[in-house]
Amino acid sequence: MKLPTLHSSSREKFLILEIAPKGVSGLFLSVTPDKKIIFEKIARSADLKKFMKSPALRLAQKSWEGEHVFKRAHRRVIAAADSALATTIPIPLDLARDRDLVKREILLSELENLIAQAMGKIFNQCRAEAAHRLAVHELDAILVGAKGKNFKVDGHHVVNPVGFTGKKISLLLELTFTGRDLFETLKPFFNSPDEFFFAEAPQARLTSLARMKKLPLNLIVAEKGETSVFVLEKAKDEHPVLYREKLMWHFDMLFDRIKRELGLGRSAAKGIYKMYLEGAMSDSAARAFKKIIDPAIDELLSEVVKGKIKGLTFFDSPEELPFDLPYREKGMTFDRMPVAEMLREYGFAHDLKEFPGAERDAARHIFPFLEAYFDKSNSDINQKLRRRLHWLLN
Repeated sequence: MKLPTLHSSSREKFLILEIAPKGVSGLFLSVTPDKKIIFEKIARSADLKKFMKSPALRLAQKSWEGEHVFKRAHRRVIAAADSALATTIPIPLDLARDRDLVKREILLSELENLIAQAMGKIFNQCRAEAAHRLAVHELDAILVGAKGKNFKVDGHHVVNPVGFTGKKISLLLELTFTGRDLFETLKPFFNSPDEFFFAEAPQARLTSLARMKKLPLNLIVAEKGETSVFVLEKAKDEHPVLYREKLMWHFDMLFDRIKRELGLGRSAAKGIYKMYLEGAMSDSAARAFKKIIDPAIDELLSEVVKGKIKGLTFFDSPEELPFDLPYREKGMTFDRMPVAEMLREYGFAHDLKEFPGAERDAARHIFPFLEAYFDKSNSDINQKLRRRLHWLLN
């Protein structure tokens, strides 16, 4: 989504949705003409459907005629969904042109037809993979995004193949799927005539980070009872591709050790762990406690090494890791999400002290906002692909 130039007398208003299986949070913010970010509030709900009907969201919704309910107060909506709810499948394509056309300039209609034909051949396979990732029936895996990028004509990089001559067009086609339940809830946005930026959250964060950090980049997401690692690195064709896998480690391993060694319940175990993180223990107690939790942390580092994870690694979890960041281990560096650094790099003035949530909230909302802000996918061909999706979504 390429955002318009800010008018001198107005602010642009945004709503950034962070959608997870446990619920949704929405960050309301605005940007002044001189690119100062005003953090307004965070609204939370355990039920996305209720959130969509809340008064706070009504200004961001559209009428059935496709017009904004209140044009001046309209908010642009950016949504990042947990990988359990949305997934993006990258497909490298080589499209051979008809022999009769190779000396003629590529037309937009020809490019659209070639991509559409390729999509028809791979769609069922991609939907089956998406259904597997999302743990839904194939018929409930809904295609909500198709984006062509990294174009080449006869091996030469081009921003847009239209107007060039050649025998073969190459590109990376990204297909984004979500489950039927989430699609039906967000259908007003997917079917809106306006652009709606929707992305898988880990991909949005890592792709945004890749604009100023060297690949490979890794994101470890540790939720209750399950941990996933997402790796953004260059594939054989040198284009960044997101890989994902499960990590056989989770925070329950750490808390189970505390419970077992100290004879505590889970709540008490988490409380004493928090005391350790805050430095509220005596030196001797902290040393004894470190010996208790070290085996669980060693298991995490062992899994990281076993997975051959290299480069800069960010950790997203409800709990903090028990060591100072940045932390280096065998070619990998754990670090915090550089939210303030990224905002400065993009020229935004801000005061994160005014952010109405925790540091973890900032990363989860700000990185999708930055990725949407610098998204360059609104090309003629991607608009064509989006229109084709509208036929599928109705």
